[in-house]
Formats: sequence, structure tokens, C-alpha cells
Amino acid sequence: MRKIFLILCLAVCTVLTGCGNEVGQKNTVELLFPNPNSGIWKYVGELCAQLMREANYEVDLQYCTDAATQIEQLKEAIEKNPAAIVIGAQDTGALAEPLALAKEKGIPVIAYDRLIMHTDAVSYYASFENNSVGEFQARYVEEKLNLKSGAGPFTIEFIAGSPDDSNSTLFFNGAYDYLKPYITKGQLVVPSGQTDFRAVATDGWKPDNAQARMTEILRKYYSDGKSLNVVIAANDDLAEALIKAEQSVGYNGAPTILTGQDAGANGVANIKAGKQSMTIYKDPAILCAKIVRMVKAVTEGSQPAINDVTNIRNDVMTIPSYLCIPMIVDIENIGIVKDFR
Repeated sequence: MRKIFLILCLAVCTVLTGCGNEVGQKNTVELLFPNPNSGIWKYVGELCAQLMREANYEVDLQYCTDAATQIEQLKEAIEKNPAAIVIGAQDTGALAEPLALAKEKGIPVIAYDRLIMHTDAVSYYASFENNSVGEFQARYVEEKLNLKSGAGPFTIEFIAGSPDDSNSTLFFNGAYDYLKPYITKGQLVVPSGQTDFRAVATDGWKPDNAQARMTEILRKYYSDGKSLNVVIAANDDLAEALIKAEQSVGYNGAPTILTGQDAGANGVANIKAGKQSMTIYKDPAILCAKIVRMVKAVTEGSQPAINDVTNIRNDVMTIPSYLCIPMIVDIENIGIVKDFR
């Protein structure tokens, strides 16, 4: 009888130990995000971590400032065998190799906002409808300049995001494709001739790079009194780069319309000061809440609610996705924006 009792005790201890490990893994989430110096990314990381903890997950939150660091962080995260990994990629094309190990170990990977390329190891993707970002910027231009009524010609230039961010081409294509018919008709004219994504891209999303390029464009194409009417800037930092470029060359004819994105502190301030026309607001609270629901589903063995199973492809596979709708913000409704500083 004593022998049977000892065997039963050993069995119970073994089960409890196993359950303890399993529960620990099920409740551990790795959050990897870029650029802690960016107000919005810092806010996103902290908000996601807070919401995960409120949902009873143990969270390891890490930031990086370069792709190499994030790769090492990802490798370390995979070694911990967490229940899920959420990644806001620093370089969307640099994570395929370590993610192969995550897939091998069966760890669900959720891409936050930036689509991770060149891999079949991404389980889900959550973002805003990023093609709509550029389209919404373009629609704003169309409306404010009465392009549907045939108004024009107006001059226009483009400042796109970084080539290593897969969203950058979506933003640019959304805007350019929508406005292209007006360019073809001559209602919108691009004096620099720079309409190819590679030509207008800004390496690293660095405002200094955009400022240098726009300074050159202003000096070369707008020094004879020609007005620059529209600038499609992919985000608020790049919009501010245009403002600084104008100041550096003494250009006083501020664009009739200057777009932005992110509704960051500088964008909000520039809109209030009349230096920037609009921005695209993607409320991080909406996306972070969606990420938590996705993690909860995968850790419980169910499929997250998704609304796109056909359109999001990273050049290797089509990724089940949930896409939220962004919002146009200008001086009329700027008060709805949260302060990310």
C-alpha cells in the first residue's frame, strides 16, 4: 500500500511539474519593437505590455535601434519557447532566418503593423489598412484642390518612407496610384520628375535624408518663383523635413497641402500652426487591443478573428490578417489625437 501511495505521489508531482512548465509557457509573451526614441513606438510597446499583463500574461518587452540587435533579441526570445512572439520589425526583410526556428518550435509569430517579408513563419499580421493611408492622403488632396472638377495645374512632390519597411511601398502606391490619372491629365505636375518609389524613398525614415533631398529639389526646380503646391509626405517627421528644407533655402511659398501620418507630437503642432495640412491617425489602442485578442486566441488553441485572408502576401505566403481602418485628421478634428510624447 505504501508503495502504491509513493507511486501515486510521484505521478502527481510529475503531472504538476509538467503543468507548471506548460502554464508558464502559455502565459509568456515576447514583445519586440523598434526605435524606443520614437514617441509612438515607445507608447505602443508600453501599451501592448500593459494590456498583455492585464490579460494575465507574463511579458518581456524589448526595443532595438538596428536590425542586428533585433535579430539577436529574436533568437533569445525563441530560446525561451514563449507562447507567442509579437514583432514590430526594425527591418522587415531581415528576420527570415531566425523565424525559421520559431516555426520549427511551433511558436506563433504575430507581425505588428509592419509586414515581415521573405518567410513562411509568420502566423498572423495585424495592422491598419496601409494602402488606404496613401489613398486617404490622395483623396484629401483631390477634395481640397477640387481635382474632380478639373482644377489645376498644381505642382506636387512625393516623400516616401524607407525601402526596408514594407509599409512604405503601400503608402506610396496608395497615394500615387490614386493621383496618377490627374498627373496624366496634367492637373498635377511633378517638376522634379521623381515619381518612382526608389527615387522618392527615404532611407531609414531619417528626416535628415528627406530634408537633403527636398532642399536640392527646391533649389533646382522652385528657385524661379514657381510654387510648390502639394507634398505627399509619408509621415509627420518627413513632413517636418520638408518644412525645414523650405526654411533652409528661404522658400516662403509653403505648400497649399502638406500631408503626414502618425499624428505624432510634431505633426499635431505643425497642423495647429498651419504648417501641415493633415495627418493619418492610426490609434495604437485599437491595434494593441487586437494584438492581445490574437495572442489570447493562439494561446488557447483557437483561430483569431481576421478580416483579410487573400490580400496580404509577403512574397512567400499569404498571411491571415486583421486590418483596422485609419482616420484623416486635420485642424477640424485634431483634438481626438492622443499625445505620444
